[in-house]
Amino acid sequence: AAEARDMLPGLGPRVVGAVWTPYDGHANPLHLLRALHAAHIDAGGHYRPNARVTDITPAPHDFTVTTASGTCRAPCLVLACGLGNADLAPFVGLSVPVRPERGQVLVTERTRPLLSMPTSTLRQTEEGSIMMGDSKEDAGFDTLTQTPSIMRAIARRAVLCFPHIAELNIVRAWSALRVMPPDGLPIYDQSERYPGAFTASCHSGVTMAGAHALELAPMIAAGALAPELAPFTARRFDVQAAA
Repeated sequence: AAEARDMLPGLGPRVVGAVWTPYDGHANPLHLLRALHAAHIDAGGHYRPNARVTDITPAPHDFTVTTASGTCRAPCLVLACGLGNADLAPFVGLSVPVRPERGQVLVTERTRPLLSMPTSTLRQTEEGSIMMGDSKEDAGFDTLTQTPSIMRAIARRAVLCFPHIAELNIVRAWSALRVMPPDGLPIYDQSERYPGAFTASCHSGVTMAGAHALELAPMIAAGALAPELAPFTARRFDVQAAA
């Protein structure tokens, strides 16, 4: 506890210890999205907003995707549509049994620098606001409502960790959906029926970004997933169902 207080001044008396790793960090999602978008465009990609997929016509190394804004055709198709993969994967002979898990976040008004590093449930943005939240709810696809009891629990835990947070006003709150496979581990697959089609599903895409960019993407570009990704196929759930 004493070491934790040296690293994070202001810890409350109820905190008895901490687990720390120098590899943890956090990214501003707005800055990250903007950077990814810019890199995508610079690499020759095309951004098509509000283009919900309505149909996929598959053939080996030849895929036509019909969307609300037109059609696309390519020899390789990667389904990385989050919860949408559950509906799209069957088009290419695959299964992605993901479900929504709702999480809630509270955001305080801006304040002076209080947190020199992110924690698992609390982090301070560069603008000065503090984000709090780590909840898990089975609420389907509902992101329009929030649960007051969970919001209270999030706020109470934050104040127990850092009592000075009690002096701040909550200015925003929202809920969002995680992409959760049945066992919580990623799903990576390639279609045997339609070679050239791949799926990638996980929580969290930001946490796994390094592995996706440096390991998964080169495999897809080469046309096949490496054997070390075999444990992450969705077929693992068929074995459990049979047992």
